[in-house]
Amino acid sequence: MTLDAKKTRAILLAVIMATSVVAMGGLGSAEVTGESADLSTQTPEQGTDVTVTVSGTVNNGSNGLLLTHNFNQSVGSTPTVDFQINGNTVQTNPTGRIVDDTTVTTGVQSSKVNTSDSFTIDYTITTEDVAGKTVEITGNIDNGQQTTLGAIQYTTQSSQQSPDQPANAGDVTPITSDNPSPSENRGQFAFPGEDASYTTADDDDGDVGNGATIFQGEEDITFRDGNFDEVGPATLERTAGDNEGVTLSFPIPNDQAEGSYANGAGFSVTVQEPRVTTLEVQNNGENDVSGGILESDQDDASVLVEYNYEEAENIELTVEDENGVDVTGEALDPGEADNKNADSPPADGSTDDGIVRFELNPSNLDEGEYTFSVAGVEDFDSGDATQSVTTTISADQTASLSLSEDEAVQGSDTTFTIENSPEGEFHPVVLDESEFRDGLSLDQAEDVFRNVGDTAETGVADSNGPGANDIDNVEYAYAIVEIDGGNGIGSVETQFLDDSSATVELYPSDGVTPIESHPANVVLTIDDGFETDDEEDIDVIEGSISISSPSNSYVTGSEVDLNGTANEGIDEVAIYARDNQDYELVTIDGDNVVQTEGDDSFEETDIVLSGDNLGNNILSLPGTYRIGVISAQDADANGDDVPDSVLTTSDFNRGLSSQQSLRVLDTGLESSFVTYNGQIASDDAQITFSGSAPGKSDVVVAFVGPRGQAIAQTISVDDDDTFSEEDFTLAFRNVAGTLSEGTVSAHIISAGRDGNFGDGFADSESNFADIIATGATGPDGTDFSGNANTGDQVRELIIANSVDDTASDDLITTETFRFADGLTTIDTINSPVANNGTIEIQGQTNQRPDENVITVELLDEEGDSVTISDTEQWGTNGNWNATIELNAVETGNYTVEADDGDNSDRASVQVVEQVTEETPTPEPTATEEPTPTATPEPTATEEPTPTATPEPETEEPTSTPTGTPGFGIVVALIALIAAALLAVRRNN
Repeated sequence: MTLDAKKTRAILLAVIMATSVVAMGGLGSAEVTGESADLSTQTPEQGTDVTVTVSGTVNNGSNGLLLTHNFNQSVGSTPTVDFQINGNTVQTNPTGRIVDDTTVTTGVQSSKVNTSDSFTIDYTITTEDVAGKTVEITGNIDNGQQTTLGAIQYTTQSSQQSPDQPANAGDVTPITSDNPSPSENRGQFAFPGEDASYTTADDDDGDVGNGATIFQGEEDITFRDGNFDEVGPATLERTAGDNEGVTLSFPIPNDQAEGSYANGAGFSVTVQEPRVTTLEVQNNGENDVSGGILESDQDDASVLVEYNYEEAENIELTVEDENGVDVTGEALDPGEADNKNADSPPADGSTDDGIVRFELNPSNLDEGEYTFSVAGVEDFDSGDATQSVTTTISADQTASLSLSEDEAVQGSDTTFTIENSPEGEFHPVVLDESEFRDGLSLDQAEDVFRNVGDTAETGVADSNGPGANDIDNVEYAYAIVEIDGGNGIGSVETQFLDDSSATVELYPSDGVTPIESHPANVVLTIDDGFETDDEEDIDVIEGSISISSPSNSYVTGSEVDLNGTANEGIDEVAIYARDNQDYELVTIDGDNVVQTEGDDSFEETDIVLSGDNLGNNILSLPGTYRIGVISAQDADANGDDVPDSVLTTSDFNRGLSSQQSLRVLDTGLESSFVTYNGQIASDDAQITFSGSAPGKSDVVVAFVGPRGQAIAQTISVDDDDTFSEEDFTLAFRNVAGTLSEGTVSAHIISAGRDGNFGDGFADSESNFADIIATGATGPDGTDFSGNANTGDQVRELIIANSVDDTASDDLITTETFRFADGLTTIDTINSPVANNGTIEIQGQTNQRPDENVITVELLDEEGDSVTISDTEQWGTNGNWNATIELNAVETGNYTVEADDGDNSDRASVQVVEQVTEETPTPEPTATEEPTPTATPEPTATEEPTPTATPEPETEEPTSTPTGTPGFGIVVALIALIAAALLAVRRNN
């Protein structure tokens, strides 16, 4: 592709050098080299042999070799195939081998070839005993990748005369040509003397010989064999396929089945559909501007056509304006024909078989839209034999710029489109350095424009032109965008722009003398005297970013989910923590950044925020801090493409960031052991416990018996900070047996924040558990041996070397229970009970529910079972309840037995016909005592002055009863009533 070197632009100038701008794509190398296909003769006599030779060099020793050759029509036979590697014949692979009159497929396995081996494949074709038959051979050689072989062909000759002998007057001379032009003949036939007819492509009249290609829709042709005798179309039948046996119609219908037709006497033709495969209006640089713009000064413009019916007739170009007026004569260069054939000599504008080019003179045309159409000159004027395109002729073209959006969130990508420019032109698109974000690095400035779409190059320029060594010298960022397919597509990375209004400038592609060349052959310069073709403004608004989790609080050492949101365009975020001064980087699973998802979010699951490094260390101690998230790009204040370890508050706030308060809590510990009636049965010896230990991944569980024996091991803490164990067996780890019966203490022990037990006594949960469980001597000489210490001493040692050690932050929980024989008892039973009533039994057990069943059975006096029931549900207090339903059981004395499988208890019960309910005796209603009335004191009477009284005569006094004067009868009645009440009470 060549482009005019005189193309200017404004502030940023793109000049396409006179040399071609070629996009060099990676080309996969063929798997064989030096491949060739040859014939021993191209003109064998009819019925003789032709040897086909294919040779080359192996490039891939890991794959075998496979040759596929196809014949365009049947041959006599292919009796032999010789496959040689480095000159030695090798056995071909029988799998997939095909050798017949239409195909040869043969190959060898990978075990027989090595890289750089030479190969030669010979096979012999015995031709049919028919003169004038042309066979074309095409195919490929596969050595892990197919390599197309060049087509070869031969034509059988009459055994009476060699094709190299000159024709004598009146003799029959065969006409041969590897690529006959329409001015000679189609197919292969002999003609007598000089009166023979020739096919021309100016129209489709003429003679058609053996092996010719004819087309649907053709008329006015005559088939002739090698003796120039006419062959009737009705004698030709389809040789294969779904339409095998179908007769060739004439004139050739538009729907005649494609393929080979033969008469069985050595004459055949092939029917194809006439097609125009390519129609392009091209500018000076041979860029396709169909559907686009062709500038009127493009004096080397042309119309390129590829088609398949060059052997039948010429192809004709028609140009019409917007009103349908034929302007072909004006559109073509002076002297240029409006119809051509691909078989014409190259000097007339053709390039190769099936390709023609019509030279244009667009300066003769007015501005506007034109339709360019091609079709055959006579028969081929419909369907795929024709094609049309439109192109706009423009005298003075100014390119235009459009943006995919007027407003963009900082960090998103904004697409721009260049239109109204000729195909193949390169336009500079510019953003001035004043549009950049503060603190932008040189690498970031070079990425302001994305290298996507039709963008050929991106970069920055300083006062000397493209390229800069320091961000302080950069004057603008640029993109060079090619017009391809009618427009040019590029993109701006807004995360590098200030959150304000930015102007994107488009400059023309034609202009001044180049001053500096670039890899893309684009020349850039600075000149304030040039104007833009177009410019568009985009409002860049600040994006948003936030942390959703953790929120409010975090337990040091615990696993949490880290997640939040980040707007489009932010690919990575960084997490920071702040105590009182700067923000310090928090690494996430050892990484400095967290990748964002496609839904504008970020998330990392089950991560530990606390640790030893910078911000992780801040979050390792209890307290209240700030946790923040920032775009990783903005966290790179020093421009080394990684987030800085420490950011000042102003640096953090200047970037796209957010922060919130986070309270860091110390580790905690809670636990609960499940016992039954405060006991664990020794014959079961299993216990269930659970709890929580925020901030820990493991804890130690320990059980210490009354004789100093101990059981200990580590227990994993789940992601939700909880742990639980069901049916934990109270058995020793290294020896048989379990704890002695008696009081057992159960402990859950956590190492706290530092991960160590005590003041370095044990550095892990497993080490501490080993010391307790095995009775080993600790690192400081402390002897935990259960043989030498009592249970209380072992417990004291555990506490002394963990929670009570110097500056320890360890935690412990403790519970006790009785480790005792299994026991199930009956506490209460209702007796007597009616023979159709219900016996209710209550009792105590130290067995585990669900794992054990308590059976209650009613036994008669002989010990035989009368009825039975059971229960398997009871609480941790060990209280169980069961009932036995009676159904007309005989009266008498019975026994109820409760049995848990290992232990049992009995109680007696009496069954009667009916249980008499006692009627409770009502208590007498209490009689309200009358409130006593106070008797007023008599008023004191003044004593009279005594007067001397004469002594009476002595006389016996009369007896008078004492009492209350006037109340004798009332008192008597009350006494009678009281006596009557007393008698009634006694009767009751």
